[in-house]
Amino acid sequence: MKIKTFSSPDSRLLERDVNQWLEENSWLKIIKITQSSGQAHLISIWYEEPNVPMLG
Repeated sequence: MKIKTFSSPDSRLLERDVNQWLEENSWLKIIKITQSSGQAHLISIWYEEPNVPMLG
């Protein structure tokens, strides 16, 4: 399992970045998403990559 984290003091920019990453990586299996706020907003996404052979 891998983790991708996003952080920004501006929640609108954070939302834009997260949505863009999710669109670009729609083939990933999302396991869990957490969010926290303080001086900055933080979103962590736990995910797994499919087990497929690399084409080359």
